[in-house]
Amino acid sequence: MEDIRRADPFIVHMQGNMSSADFQVLSLFYQPIIGAEAFSLYAILQSLLDRQSLSSQEYVHADLESLLNRKCADIQMARVRLEAIGLMDTHYLDDHFIYELKLPISAQSFVNDGILGQYLLSAVTKNRFKKLIQLFKIKVPNIQGYHKITKTFDEVFPALYASDTLNEENMLGNGRAKQVKASQPSFDWRLFSDSIPSDFFDPQELTDAIKNKIKMLHYVYGLDELEMKDVYLKAMDGQKKISSAKLAIIAREQYKLHQQSLHSTLDKNTKANPVQRNLPTDPIQYFQMVSPKALLEDMGGGQASAADLRIVERLIEEVGLNEGVINVLIAYVAKIKDGTLPGYDYFEKVALSWKRNQIDNVELAMDYVKHLKAKYEKSQADGKPRTGRTGKPKRPDVQIDWLDDYIKSLE
Repeated sequence: MEDIRRADPFIVHMQGNMSSADFQVLSLFYQPIIGAEAFSLYAILQSLLDRQSLSSQEYVHADLESLLNRKCADIQMARVRLEAIGLMDTHYLDDHFIYELKLPISAQSFVNDGILGQYLLSAVTKNRFKKLIQLFKIKVPNIQGYHKITKTFDEVFPALYASDTLNEENMLGNGRAKQVKASQPSFDWRLFSDSIPSDFFDPQELTDAIKNKIKMLHYVYGLDELEMKDVYLKAMDGQKKISSAKLAIIAREQYKLHQQSLHSTLDKNTKANPVQRNLPTDPIQYFQMVSPKALLEDMGGGQASAADLRIVERLIEEVGLNEGVINVLIAYVAKIKDGTLPGYDYFEKVALSWKRNQIDNVELAMDYVKHLKAKYEKSQADGKPRTGRTGKPKRPDVQIDWLDDYIKSLE
């Protein structure tokens, strides 16, 4: 059972060192939401870490009871609050627990988060909220009128065509908590595994790589747990082995069959009613929360094609862009291409440029769009409009107003 008992052993580990700024965010922003007991549990667990390896010795939960002067039931409630807010991941096997602590997100990310910021505001009142924010304010020079002349990576360093992909694991990193996202339900692994007949289910085959592939396909193609169960069974070979490539192929086929079935049930003379989605109208939150399938359906006024979703799948796996950034990229390209999405090669070129410029969240992606517009306006002001092969002035990279207009069109 997963409820903790006094004799149950546990270890703690972390992927990065905590700074004084991290502790200040934890104390002033997280604690009013999670409560003093959860805060104390985090502090105690963090104190048990070896400062070199960032892992602890093995302890039992009776040790935590003594250190916190709380019963196991209270400790478990505090642990759940840390998990829910993103400060801890818990791993369980045969009454053994591994507690993986996450560093707090930055003060700016916390306040701008659509969920955490509102919870803090409701917990401390508006006046105290303003006072807390002032503690993290920094003085920023006025750059109005200046032109950003920073070079990008590919403008300075030559291209390399490496045959091997570097992918080292278990190295010191920041290990930060992720911003809370409530609109995208997590994949129900219990429902998924329980729906597979025991004769066909080998837990050893459900590796982290396979799990990540299943979650990605679930996210991109909008297939629920039972549909992904069917995909899993169809992808299984005679030895009950599963490959990531076969999973992806079957998931695409499943989506195409779903499209055909849905199309056959609709009257060809009747236009389907648009799907009503419970999504925020704030641009940043919208692109963080909307799925690529829903975004493409909203943009096209109908079903998202399997080919377009395949582009999204490849951008996630081959380029490694953040999902929210991919959403901004799709809408951006659709805008400058007058609603027509080009092939993957075009998306890959733009996506790699964004990645080289370290565009790893929605807010940065939208700022980068503004940067593209500023570059175009500067070239116009200098009297040197860029030209295409025909000698005609090229259109601007983007009209920044599309972001707000696009959101309004969905209301």
